[in-house]
Formats: sequence, C-alpha cells, structure tokens
Amino acid sequence: MKLFYLFILFTVQLAFGQSQAGIWYFGERAGVSFNSGVLPVTLTNGELDTYEGTATLCDVSGNLLFYTDGRKIWNKNHIVMPNGAGLLGDSSSTQSAIIVPKPASNNLFYVFTVDFLARQNGLNYNIVDINLNGGLGDVISKNNLLIAPTLEKITVVKHANKVNYWIISHKYDGNEFVAFELTPTGINPPVSSNVGVTIQPIPTQTVGYLKSSPNGELVACANSENSNSIQLFRFDNTTGKLTLISTSNFSGNPIGAYGVEFSPNNKLLYVSRIDSNNDSSQIYQFNIANLDETSINNSKLLIANFVSPTKTGIFAALQLAPNQKIYVARNNSSFLGVINNPNSLGLACSFNANAVDLSPKKSYYGLPAFITSLFNINIASSKFCLGDQTQFNIPNYDAILSALWDFGDVNSPNNSSSDQNATHIFSSVGTYTVSLTVQTATGPNVFTDEIKIVNKPIANQPIDFELCEVDSSSALFDLSTKNNEILGIQLASDYKISYHLNIDDANNNVNPLVTNYPNTSNPQTIYARIQTISASTCFDVTSFKLIANAKPKLNVDKDIPYCLENYPDFITLSAEKLLPTEILTYKWSNGLETESIQVNQPNIYSVTATNASGCKSIRTLKVFNSEIAKIKYKIEGNIGNYSLIVTTSGIGNYVYSLDEINGSYQSSPVFNNLLPGNHIIYVKDVNGCGVANEDFYVISYPKYFTPNNDGIHDTWNLADNFKEYKSLSIFDRYGKLLAVLNPNSSNWNGKYQEKELPSSDYWFKLILKDDSIENGHFSLKR
Repeated sequence: MKLFYLFILFTVQLAFGQSQAGIWYFGERAGVSFNSGVLPVTLTNGELDTYEGTATLCDVSGNLLFYTDGRKIWNKNHIVMPNGAGLLGDSSSTQSAIIVPKPASNNLFYVFTVDFLARQNGLNYNIVDINLNGGLGDVISKNNLLIAPTLEKITVVKHANKVNYWIISHKYDGNEFVAFELTPTGINPPVSSNVGVTIQPIPTQTVGYLKSSPNGELVACANSENSNSIQLFRFDNTTGKLTLISTSNFSGNPIGAYGVEFSPNNKLLYVSRIDSNNDSSQIYQFNIANLDETSINNSKLLIANFVSPTKTGIFAALQLAPNQKIYVARNNSSFLGVINNPNSLGLACSFNANAVDLSPKKSYYGLPAFITSLFNINIASSKFCLGDQTQFNIPNYDAILSALWDFGDVNSPNNSSSDQNATHIFSSVGTYTVSLTVQTATGPNVFTDEIKIVNKPIANQPIDFELCEVDSSSALFDLSTKNNEILGIQLASDYKISYHLNIDDANNNVNPLVTNYPNTSNPQTIYARIQTISASTCFDVTSFKLIANAKPKLNVDKDIPYCLENYPDFITLSAEKLLPTEILTYKWSNGLETESIQVNQPNIYSVTATNASGCKSIRTLKVFNSEIAKIKYKIEGNIGNYSLIVTTSGIGNYVYSLDEINGSYQSSPVFNNLLPGNHIIYVKDVNGCGVANEDFYVISYPKYFTPNNDGIHDTWNLADNFKEYKSLSIFDRYGKLLAVLNPNSSNWNGKYQEKELPSSDYWFKLILKDDSIENGHFSLKR
C-alpha cells in the first residue's frame, strides 16, 4: 500500500508538470483542460472553428494566455486581440500555427503561421506582447515573411544552449528542410538540410504533420499523397541540421500518412494514415529505439483501424498531452481517441477510440501544436546558485519502486539520496553530471542530466546617474552605461542585467525598462537586477538614482568684429549668463577664469561655465578683423547715360549708398542712370567699423538751344554750370572751330564772329581736368 500511495502521489504531481500545455482549443469550438488531474476536462467556451491547425499556450501555472487558428489570435477572455485578425495561416493548413516564447523575455511571444497547399503566404511570424491591453495581450508585429512557399509543416525544438529555439519547416518543391534559430535578439537566417523525400510541385503533397521528439533529438515527417511515407531524422540542436535515419512507406492514396507523434520516452513513434478512397483510417506504432531503418520498418504494427463511409470519426492528428498520453483527433466527431500507455510496445499501449466526450462540440482533423520539449521525460531541476539547495524531481515514468540519485559531487559527504524529490547543496561551482536510477516492476531505468552550479552574482552599488540637460525636468538615460559598475570584476558574458521601476519587478524579473529610458520624476530611483545567464534564479538587486540637472544658461554663440582702426585698443568678451543670480565658474580657452576677458586679436574664444551641479555650458565667440573701406570709383558711359562703379579695398563686408549716409544701402557697387550734378558715394562696413565717402560729379548738357532772345534756352553750355574741365570747343558739322569755352567763360550764344549761325547740328569737344576727352553734339534752332 505504501508503494502504491507513492506512485499515485507522483503521477498526480506530474499531471501538472507541463501546465503551459494545460488547455487545448481545436475543431468546432471544442476544448479540453488538463489542469484538474490526470484526465482531461471538456471545455465549451472556445471561439475558434478550425478544420485543422491550431495552437494554444498557458502560463506556467496552467492559466490560459491566448490561442490561435493561424488566422486570428484570441486572448484568455476569448476575444480577438487588437491587431490579431488577418494572420496569414489557414484553418485548412495541417499545422497552421505554433506559439514560441521569445528567449529571455517574460512578455513577448512569437506566433508562427503556415499557409495551406503551398500558397504564396508561406511561413510568417507575428509577435504578441502579453503585457499590453491590460494583460490581455496585443499583436505588436504581424505577418513578417520568413520563407515561401512551404509545406503545411512546422515544429519547434529547444536549442542545445537551453535558451534559444529552432523553428523547423520544409520548402515546397524539393527536399530542403529549413531551421530558423530564434534568439533573444530575433530570428537568425535559416540553416538548410537537403535530405529525405523530394516533394513534387503538387500542392496536395504538402499535407501532413512534422513533429520533434520530447528530447529534441529526433524529427518525424508525415508525407502525404504520392510520397505517402513517414521519415525519421536525427536533429542536431546545436547546428540545426537534419540527417535521415529511416523511411517507412504506406500504400493507398489519398490522403496517406497524416498525424505523427513520439512516445514520452522517445522510443516509440505513432502514425495515423487516412485512406479516403476506402473511407478508412489507421494508427500504427513503430519501435524506433535502435534508430535502425530495418528494425524500424520490421516493427510496424497496426494498433487501430476505423472504417466510416461518411468519413466521420476517422483518425487524424496525434498529440502528446501533459498527462503523458497521446490524444487522437477524430474528424467530425464529438470524441477524442487516446493512446493510454504510449511508452508500451504493441497493443499494451491501450488505444481507446472514444476516450474524451467533447459534446456538444466537435473535433475535426487538427489538435493544438506545442513545443514538444514541454513533454520531455527528463530530470527536473531548479536553483543553481552555490549555497542554495538545488531541487530535483523524478521524470514522469511508469510505477516507481525506488529511486537512487548520484549528484556527481565527489567532494560532498552527501552525494547520494533515495528521496524521490531530492535536494542537494553542491560543494563548489562547476558542471556536475547528475544520474538517477529508477527501479520499476520491469527493471531499472537510468536518467542523466548536466547542471551547472554558479556563484550568485553580486550587484555592485553604482553611483547615482546624473545627466546635464537644458531642461532639467527630464532626460534620456542610457541605463546600459551602468552595467560595468554593477558587474565590477564579474564577466559580462556570464550575466544579464535588467533595470526596473520597483523592487518587486526586479525580484520577479518582469517589466524591464528600455535601455534608453526617459525619467518620469526627478530624481527617480531605478532598480537593477543582475542574474546569471545559465541560472536565471541566481540574481541580486541594487538601486541608484536618476538625476537630471540643468545646464548653465548662457547667451548664444556670436561672431564679433574687431575694427583695425582701433588697434591696439581692446574689446570685451563675456560669457553673458542669462540667470543673473546663478553662481558659475568660468574657464576660457586662453586659460583665464573670469566672466569677461579683454582681447585685441582675431581668434575663436570659448568659455566653459560650470554650475554647482557640475553641469557645463560652452559659449563660443569668434573675433574677426574688419576695417573701414578704402574707395576707388569710375564713371562709365556717355554724357547723359553714366554709371558709377565703386571698387573697395580692406578687410570688411561692405554695402553702398548714393548721396544718403543714413539712407538705404545696397550690396552692389554699381549705380546706373546717374543724374547730373554733385554726388557723394558712401561705403559702409556692415561689421560696424565705419563709413567711407567720396565726392564726384556727373556731366550733362542741353540737346538743343534757341537763341531768339526770349529768355529761354538762348545760350548753350554744359548743364548745371559744370566747372570740372579745362576747355570746351564747339565745331560745325565740317569741323570748323566756332568757339572755345572755359569754366570761367560765358555760354555760347550761337554766333561766330558776331554773325548768327543757321539752324543746324553742332559738335563739341570737352577736355576734362584729367585730360580725358568727351564728345557730343546738340542742335541750334531758330
């Protein structure tokens, strides 16, 4: 009775061991729960209605998180998540979806979907953040293509590093398997394995399940239609490569080989075959313990056969459950079948076709997909910090008569235990091979596992994180810059550091902050958690403050002219603080430590002002030379149509004005259409070093005169009594000199030797003071 009691207690405990697979939704709104004991309890609250593929996931306590048919994602309240519709799987795809937690994350989950019959959508991934929408989840990234087209197949294997996952699928039209590694940073490019049956470009050959063994070392692929076979592969969970072990062929089409599942002990393989032509289905068992093709094919055994002219109740998907039984989907039926003892050879596996009543709901062809390692028969262990009591649990197995543990700790006086749920405090850090010998009625079974005992990390106290900002109300803090302070001499490759808003989040390793974190209060306390990568329960927590300090407020940078006319006088440069009461210290680029300095040389001068918080601001002043312009000018054109052109020399930036020193200035040194008379050109240095000027005169003359003694235009001379010339000679059209005028002469009256000349055109020659000559003509009218 005592042994019987221990066995019953043990199996009940293990019924809860794989609680992440504790709830299933499938078929026509059908569902079962494995959270209440060994036998499943029927659920009727599901919302999905799917012909084949589906996936569900619970938390480690068996509470539903969400489920999907590859087209929609429903939350635990059976409501479609925000952005959770329009996924690119299909309800008629054999394995339309599978859910995988993102490594090293507590809130992100990848939902992989597979299209049906090699359609264009292929294999995609979506990301769910379960913390959003009040903890009900939200799809934050959707329909990200990995590869297309593919077969209707997908399975997931835990990586050898026990952190990452391999996502395995198969390309269409060929024999290429692809394995994508899912890491804490995302999905790596695929590893290809060209191995096994070549799938012809026939869409119906895409149907059938792809499954991995619970220990992750084997993969089985059901090939439908013309291929109609089961192939067994070794899987290297370090490299992602597959190698062929065996091929087992079936007769009859369609559909052929469809469902596939491994026994919990990884030694038996079960296959469902659908013969639509003969309205029948079968379940076969293969002994794969020797991993030898001949012995595998010789072990093929029919364990169930079902004939149905309406195809109602035919056997389809096979799925290992948390209670270590394999359940069988039956098309358009209110029952699930079950293989009660899947570790047992032959008919001792005990198949029951009507094991679970789903009424009033129905099963179709599919059952939920899971990461098969959830069902791995292995030693369960936890707590790997040196000094902790490491806990061990026996794997799920047949009735146990006795158990003997060897912890591989030769330096410990307590290196063995006969307790079924044993504990051990290891003597030092290191890797230990733990072995367990379980004695059952059929003999001993030995399990081994390697565990790594590590030092508990130390969260060294970092100094408060202070930043200087223009606005001290908030700042963007790069929290990762504190990693080295927290690590101290500990190796970064051995530890993971995360930052949290409160001590509870840090202790529970939830709600990590983004690396570039904008503080929400000032100051604000942040909690840092350091944990060993190989043992997430080994951790330590510390805290520090985020402090945003204001920088000194100085006037803007400026360019300042130094007028060379004033050399060697000095000008004053100042930091010009904008808050008069702020107490600052100063350091100029020339070494002086005063608020203002005196300079008389061009250069770039910068001043660094520092306040009581140690925050600094820099003001830069560029001193450059400038000077008043030196002017030259020339007048071009003809009398009556002159232009002034000014040239300058000097270090400066000059603008120009005609006749108005305080008037508007122009950037061009050219003035056209000058009016006759006296003028002044002003040239101003825009840098403020002064205005230069020059006087000049513009020549003009009347185009005609009328010497008729009426007092109007009776004589002719240059306009405006222009005096800036040596002589002015007047000629008739034959070149005869008629008169010579000088600045002191009277105007010409139109006479030659006191005789009035006739109306005609007359010419003049003007010799200016600089000996330049101007010519022109005018009319005499009578």
